[in-house]
Amino acid sequence: MRNLPLSRAGRLALVATLGLLAPATARAADRYMATGLPFFDPYHVAIASIDVADGKVTGTLAAPTGDPRPALPLSGTLANGVLTLTVGQGAEAYRFVFSENERGLHRIFEETTSIPGIDQVTLFRPPAGFSEPALALQHDPEDWCGRVYGGLSVQFRAKDLAATAEAPAAVADLDLVVVPQQGGTATQKLKDAWSRLRLAARGGDDVSVDIAVPVGSEAKHAEDLRRLPQVSAVMLPALCGEMALATIPRARVAEGSTVSEAKLKSYAEAMLSRLLSGAAPEASAAGPRKFKLAGAVVPGVSGPAFKATVTGEAEATRLGKGSVDQFTLTLEPVVTPDDAADTLSLIPTVTDLKSARKAGPQPPADAAFRPADDSSQVAGITQRIVSFIAAAEGTRCAFLTQTAFDEPDGALSCTNIAIDDVSHPDEN
Repeated sequence: MRNLPLSRAGRLALVATLGLLAPATARAADRYMATGLPFFDPYHVAIASIDVADGKVTGTLAAPTGDPRPALPLSGTLANGVLTLTVGQGAEAYRFVFSENERGLHRIFEETTSIPGIDQVTLFRPPAGFSEPALALQHDPEDWCGRVYGGLSVQFRAKDLAATAEAPAAVADLDLVVVPQQGGTATQKLKDAWSRLRLAARGGDDVSVDIAVPVGSEAKHAEDLRRLPQVSAVMLPALCGEMALATIPRARVAEGSTVSEAKLKSYAEAMLSRLLSGAAPEASAAGPRKFKLAGAVVPGVSGPAFKATVTGEAEATRLGKGSVDQFTLTLEPVVTPDDAADTLSLIPTVTDLKSARKAGPQPPADAAFRPADDSSQVAGITQRIVSFIAAAEGTRCAFLTQTAFDEPDGALSCTNIAIDDVSHPDEN
């Protein structure tokens, strides 16, 4: 089992950005995430927009998009990699001194000295900056399983929730995640559970629930919900669940901010051909294994997606043995809260899995395949796809599952790094 590191090219690009905020040249505002600043509780990350002109620093510190609280002014100086920054003004001004560094995924400014027992303040950003969904959404450090798409955690103010007799129209038809008696999860309209939530609010504590939203719509839903008086915070989903993604350079499948159907099809077919043929992730040509791949670009949840019927040896699809897999695969490109401004995530969905005994080098006839009702095999294929893509690109992947799945020997492991966390020095 091998973890996927940040690529050498990625590290060189990151190192090359150090010093770009040169004090002699004016530049557009760079947006950083800032931790350790308790101005926008319960969010652990604030958004710092920083302008530098002739060594003078100006800007703002704000809550995530849609939060009604006003931004705070920033002022200071930048010289020789030392950032002196004041947050606020007058009697409510707080001064910090940072030194410049790079670590993990990010370029960072961290306090030159720290006080034991007090959270250190850190500013950080990837070389290209954050994607808009990343700036709009963040996880709760105390209550998060790792998911970054398909849902949100919504925190209602106890006082306002208890005082609102009916669910506001803006939330009434949202899909609330619930747990049936028989286990698992299901959804019901939030308006149908409103009275139960109001009762919970009578205890005086804010009430947090998870809702399901379409993949790719998370940031827009969060911004809209934050504008409601009953809502105190919106974060990434707290509940555990299924998730798989591989981060790739956006230019691989997009022209600017728009996914290109031709580039997506070409990229997916080339990447899957290498995987199914048994080639190494870093190989430039296909391997020796036989496979079938018939795919096309189709409408997805948030734009074009690649959908294919795949037939390949289990040794290639999931590091299995003695069988051949056949399944339908959808690869959907989505800019998630885990993306930088120059990346997007490929999200795979595996359905209609069938299996046949391997009897030779050629794939069996379609009639030989039988349905394989095995969630662990689906998880294995999904994990293999995202980890292979990440290894081929020298990027990263994320994988979560609730099934009984163990990574096989020789598997590539996903690091599940959150982009709204800055790594510690010993995690490099």
